Amino acid sequence: MSRRSDVRAGVAVALALALALASVPGCSSPKSNAVEVEIGHHRVRLVVPEGWERLDHGRQQLFRDAEAQISLVDLGPATRDAMVSELRAAQTLWLAGRRKDAFQKIRSLRSPSLRFAPSEQRADFWKPWTDVTYIPDAADSGAIGPALEALIEGTAMFEPVTPERMVMYVLMIGADVRRREVGQKEQRTIHGAEWTVVEIWDRVSHLDRARVAFLVNNGYLLVLGIDRGVFEQTGKDFDALLSSIEVAPDTSAGAPTP
Repeated sequence: MSRRSDVRAGVAVALALALALASVPGCSSPKSNAVEVEIGHHRVRLVVPEGWERLDHGRQQLFRDAEAQISLVDLGPATRDAMVSELRAAQTLWLAGRRKDAFQKIRSLRSPSLRFAPSEQRADFWKPWTDVTYIPDAADSGAIGPALEALIEGTAMFEPVTPERMVMYVLMIGADVRRREVGQKEQRTIHGAEWTVVEIWDRVSHLDRARVAFLVNNGYLLVLGIDRGVFEQTGKDFDALLSSIEVAPDTSAGAPTP
């Protein structure tokens, strides 16, 4: 075999080896920053944008690059079933003797249904509980169980949240809506999951753009948002991060967790 043939053969072998390595999970450069994380009630796989650091805060993942920041957060129950899951989790805590933890979980209950319900309806929902726990330390243990069941049954009074109000709720929790308005809204299917992507900007100047994306997974809201940073620089990394997110189809993600 000639020297030229040897060189060609060597190049072919090297190319075949490189292609084989690229096909192995974890060996190709686009997946080198892939991680699997638990974010509250959600189990996801994602790829951290190159040059960004990731900070794990349990219900919230923060991604930072200098002054820019993107967050991925579990915003809690978005549906009646998820509200019931939260109340059942509080019930489990109470039955386990963790009274203060149970009370705190109930006090922290929030959802778009509660946020947009008329004040009278919210008062009716909370009345069985507040009547019993007006003074938490003096609450009668024998009355707490029925009051919790009344809360669970009371979730049936709330109407399903419209898509428009779901967008409003996400922006109220995750953005300064006093200065913002929705510029564009679209639906994206990413790895089989239906995301709503909203672009917001300053309502006066139409500057200071940002982007928020969310989905309802097993009844709970998962929200990706640009917290700070120049949109022209941060927007492409936001889109890359969003496109990488794979939500695990795990039904246990919506189960009550103390």
